[in-house]
Amino acid sequence: MQRSRMVSPPVVCGVDGSVQSRRAFHEAVRLARALDARLDVVMAWQPSTSMYDAYFPVVRGEFGDARPEWVTVHAEPGHAGKVLVEASRDADLLVVGSRGLSELASPFLGSVSLYCTTQAGCPVLVVRPESGARNREEGRSWSTGRS
Repeated sequence: MQRSRMVSPPVVCGVDGSVQSRRAFHEAVRLARALDARLDVVMAWQPSTSMYDAYFPVVRGEFGDARPEWVTVHAEPGHAGKVLVEASRDADLLVVGSRGLSELASPFLGSVSLYCTTQAGCPVLVVRPESGARNREEGRSWSTGRS
């Protein structure tokens, strides 16, 4: 017996407009389709965040103007990690990019993805950059991580 998308636990995906959040969103769409699950797209915002610049183009880029009914989008005020952990409280899966718009916290995982992997009550999928893509985008070499 197949579960209905509207009653089964959702897949939750955090977006912030970064390349990694777009990759995470694309992966979350693929997984939600495969699991026949609802997809909740969540963005945490703070006074310096423009929801329209960072959030809506990610969803529109995947679906155009025809967003499926099984995809919900909403923005919540607060720290991204806390917002995503709370949004995923009843989820089957939380999907995040390995790094977002801020790359200040950790050399391996971004602060939000690290927070989510240690605090979420559901499995967390951290979507990594394509092989070599991050270094090409930033002009860094593989051996040193420096320009």
